[in-house]
Amino acid sequence: MNSLPISVSFLYPAFLWLLFLLPLFLVLGWPARHAPDRRQRWLGVTVRLLVLLGLILGLAGAQIERPADLITTVFVLDISDSVTGEERARAEAFIRAALAQKPEEDQAAVILFGGDALVERLPRPEPALPTLTSTPLKNATDIEEALRLALALLPNEGGRRLVLLSDGQETQGEARRLLDLAAARQVEISLYPLGQTTEAGPPEVLVEQVTAPSQARQGQTVPLDVVVTASRATEATLRLLADGSPVESRAVRLVQGQNRFAFNLPLTETGFHRFRVEIEAPADGRLQNNWGAAFTTVYGPPQVLLVEGQPGEGTALKSALDAAGIKSSLTQPASLPASLPDLAAYDAVILLNVPAPALPNATQEMLAGFVRDLGRGLVMVGGPEGYGAGGYLRSPLEKALPVDMEVRSRSREPNIALVLAVDKSGSMGACHCDNPDLRQSYTRAPSGLPKIDIAKEAIFQAAAVLGNLDYLGVVSFDDSAHWELEPSPGVSSNDLEAAIGAIPANGQTNIYAGLVAAEESLAALPARLKHIILLTDGWSHSGAYDALTARLAEQGITLSVVAAGGGSAEYLADLARKGGGQYYPAATMSEVPQIFLKETVRAVGDYVIEEPFLPVPVTGGAGEEPASPILRGLDLAAAPPLLGYNGTTPKTAARLALLTPRGDPLLATWQYGLGRSAAWTADLSGRWAKNWLTWADFAHFAGQLVTWTLPRPGDEQLDLRIVVNSGQATLEAAMSGAGQTAPPAQITAKLLTPAGESLETELRPSGANRYEAAVPLPGEGVYLAQVTAYAQDSETQTPLASQTTGLVAPYSAEYGALTADPALLADLATATGGQMLNDPAQAFAHNLAVGRQSYPIWPGLLLLTALLFPFDVALRRLRLGRREWEQVRVWLRARLPGPRLAPAAPLEPATPSVQAFRQARERAQRPTATPPPAGPSRPAPPVVRPVEPPPAASPPSVSPPASPADGDTLARLRAAKKRARH
Repeated sequence: MNSLPISVSFLYPAFLWLLFLLPLFLVLGWPARHAPDRRQRWLGVTVRLLVLLGLILGLAGAQIERPADLITTVFVLDISDSVTGEERARAEAFIRAALAQKPEEDQAAVILFGGDALVERLPRPEPALPTLTSTPLKNATDIEEALRLALALLPNEGGRRLVLLSDGQETQGEARRLLDLAAARQVEISLYPLGQTTEAGPPEVLVEQVTAPSQARQGQTVPLDVVVTASRATEATLRLLADGSPVESRAVRLVQGQNRFAFNLPLTETGFHRFRVEIEAPADGRLQNNWGAAFTTVYGPPQVLLVEGQPGEGTALKSALDAAGIKSSLTQPASLPASLPDLAAYDAVILLNVPAPALPNATQEMLAGFVRDLGRGLVMVGGPEGYGAGGYLRSPLEKALPVDMEVRSRSREPNIALVLAVDKSGSMGACHCDNPDLRQSYTRAPSGLPKIDIAKEAIFQAAAVLGNLDYLGVVSFDDSAHWELEPSPGVSSNDLEAAIGAIPANGQTNIYAGLVAAEESLAALPARLKHIILLTDGWSHSGAYDALTARLAEQGITLSVVAAGGGSAEYLADLARKGGGQYYPAATMSEVPQIFLKETVRAVGDYVIEEPFLPVPVTGGAGEEPASPILRGLDLAAAPPLLGYNGTTPKTAARLALLTPRGDPLLATWQYGLGRSAAWTADLSGRWAKNWLTWADFAHFAGQLVTWTLPRPGDEQLDLRIVVNSGQATLEAAMSGAGQTAPPAQITAKLLTPAGESLETELRPSGANRYEAAVPLPGEGVYLAQVTAYAQDSETQTPLASQTTGLVAPYSAEYGALTADPALLADLATATGGQMLNDPAQAFAHNLAVGRQSYPIWPGLLLLTALLFPFDVALRRLRLGRREWEQVRVWLRARLPGPRLAPAAPLEPATPSVQAFRQARERAQRPTATPPPAGPSRPAPPVVRPVEPPPAASPPSVSPPASPADGDTLARLRAAKKRARH
């Protein structure tokens, strides 16, 4: 701020750059060419300079500033519903007391606000304050709008102060956005806080939240969660209404703070259902916040397919789903639908302890697409043949599940080194015709599969269980040992197939040579567990087997034996016993792949963990609420122990709901493409979960587990999102269905209000295949929303996609807070140098920076410029001699106020020489007349010169009166101007 008592400022200082052009203007308008008189020349320069200066300073908006020790205070009073009548009366008394004590010259204004702001009194010095009559909206608080209006009322001069009288409960706008503006204008915002603390205020009870699933299936029990907040402990009555009819009433005891309640409501009828929860408590402060609402759209029952690994494993789950109102059917892996369109008849598929070999790769790919592309549900239930133990490592179905089959403890270091010693003697080329549906990548004998090809399939089954850091090697033997695949970590299926695909069956049987080769290779590997699986259909007596098994034991290498098609059982069983492994007599060759799988799983050891344990819930980070809606309403503290589970590792995007005490996933979920999948790593039959089958909440758990994976009912091509804020609903729609090649021509939304009125609007494009509309909501309550998209090429408005849902317009946020918001008020005061006012006189305290009052002078400068401009033109166009200047001086003296001076002596008559000079000059400047027409010439008359009489003493002669032309100065000026033009 300028410290000078009086200073000059400019509204548009950019025009001052024109001052640098003044010399150019003066040179171009120099009057010397027409003004031989020096006085006229300098007077012209002066007038021209004044005209230019006046024009430039006028355009720049020149104004004079002087100190103004004046305070203007605007009282901004909150009269919304969150301010009680007692608090409003206290605020009005404060304003009246401040006005009564203000200095006489200071000004005051008053603004009343709630959801909007109104000016009650403009800035003026009168101290009286009549009764307040303005009535802004009271169901909201917009402090930003009120402060913006107050800033607009403040004058530019003097000290400026706003006094905000509010509880700070801002429900609209954002007052902090005005802090920079107020600080830039040097406006102080001081505060007179209203509102009371929870302890000091009246009792207040409100329904803070009611939540229910937006969609449900017919017959499903819908959970409703209610949050009630109380300012102090009290008794209350909680009521639930469904579609306007009372359903349940409870007498509840409320504690101070949040209180949570749950209702479980079975829905047997399809359609749109409205729920309303009401709370009634004695001596409640406000009744507008004693309700909450929710909605659910009920669709027909879903169809669920249960796939059993073994007959009878799905019986208990089917009974639980029937009790939960979910229709299900049982089937075997071999009876699964063969195509995705056939499988689409179901809403979800549940795999119960189904091993991977029972589901060909094509079937697993179909199940993954069932979830990813059709948006359906998938649940994998564990068991001894599920997950990694069932061979799903690196399988197509693993991609669709929220867990990896590789166990976490083995992902950090090599866990196992496995060498498969496979007999390739001539007998292994014999035909085996028991199971023609195994891998068909190799040459088939005319009557079936050779045993060597079944051995190759067994190798693939074993490899599927190993992790990326596990070592796998394949050594074949006939007369001698042959390495088909040297022990390597992370062997891919392609590399394995290339290595073993061409193993021929010929030669004799030398088991010892194959085992020695395996021993020597394993001895050098850094694995925690080293294991050999021997597959043979015969026996060879040559070799020191006892010494071999002793060396294996010393090096920590174990040996299991699979006798294919009988074999020499006695010798092979003894070899397995001495080697510290298992002996598997395979009655038929078709059993070998599954035996290899089981033995590898047993050797690894982490894929199946059998021990009693209690599930550990994962909370959602807010108190003790479960992280997953699957567990909502379950009494997990009363859940019995489980007896085992499958080891897995959660994927990064998985959401964990239950863990084991070891930290392994027990229940994990995630979104996969358009659908959802869940992993339950225990079983749901009588081996590991036999205690859960008799648990009171088992049916509830099973129903919510399957329900979570079910697709959301409605049109899958239309995604709809609705956001309600400040009495307005924003509808956002997106076309995302498969096959969508062009956007629809029109998307419309119809809203049915709680009063039964219909509102219709059109959604406008807001992006690629995205549409949006904002709809003002006329009242509170539950609205039904129907959004329909019409095909672009449709002339008859044929619907392309449609969604039916709802929205809740809650009570105003004005009624949702129990106490004032001191943080906002403190921010406003701190950022602008304000303070909390206790004394009304502080509202007009002269402790602000001295303001300055502005007086514009640019209008006078422009007026002076306009008046001087004709004189500037005259001084440049007219020639004024000494006589004209003397006459102007006489004329001015005769008309200007002041003492009269004696008239000037008349000018002496010019001497003859001077007179002759003047006449000659006038003849030279007089325009030449047109010569008369030719005629007879006449002699010119002689010139008679007058004879002057000698001077004699005589009385002064009286001069004749001047002719009008000679006495009229204006006429002389006109004549001179006319001569100058010629």
